[in-house]
Amino acid sequence: MKRFAITLVTCLTGVTAAAQDQITPDGFLDIAVGRTLSFTTLRSGNLVGVEQFLRRDLSVWADESGRCTYGRIEQRGPLLCFLYEDAPDPNNCWLPFMDEGTLLVMSESSREVQRVSDISEKPVVCEGAPTS
Repeated sequence: MKRFAITLVTCLTGVTAAAQDQITPDGFLDIAVGRTLSFTTLRSGNLVGVEQFLRRDLSVWADESGRCTYGRIEQRGPLLCFLYEDAPDPNNCWLPFMDEGTLLVMSESSREVQRVSDISEKPVVCEGAPTS
């Protein structure tokens, strides 16, 4: 799967495969837990949303409009899967990888690639957000 994903990302982004390195879900969570990540589309750079990783199994997602939902995080092999309260799609899974120091994720189903454009300590503000 690693070779297929990297080849596909290379076709989508025009980035050479040698510069890409798949990371494990644990490696991604090591970076993300306790932080808020901003996701942008790779091609246009438009904000998709921000996600605060509260624990290794729980996040809060705010889309570009500011609407929030909570998600349960599952690791399935090389994938991170998110089951959100408002859209519990069991196939909402992402393959994380690095490209020359930039953290990227690719959707398993749509092959959409998003770039982590910012990592901060700022919380996602939602009414009744859990703190742990």
